[in-house]
Amino acid sequence: MRSNNYSEGYSGRGGQCRSSYNLTVNPGGSSSGSAVGVAANVFTFALGTETDGSVINPAERNAIVGIKPTVGLTSRAG
Repeated sequence: MRSNNYSEGYSGRGGQCRSSYNLTVNPGGSSSGSAVGVAANVFTFALGTETDGSVINPAERNAIVGIKPTVGLTSRAG
């Protein structure tokens, strides 16, 4: 969804995701749940895809490293 009036990091199942370090900060992007989980040491790494800042933005806002995988080189079969 592209709009100026939407909340990044919202999950229909879990509600609004927040940054691990500052609960008032929007965690940013569609991979925000993965970034927050890594930053909070819930898991070691997460794998996502880049669309328009959906890896870079959450990584920057949650103080972690984001690496954009090359399309086609990462298995989509799990």
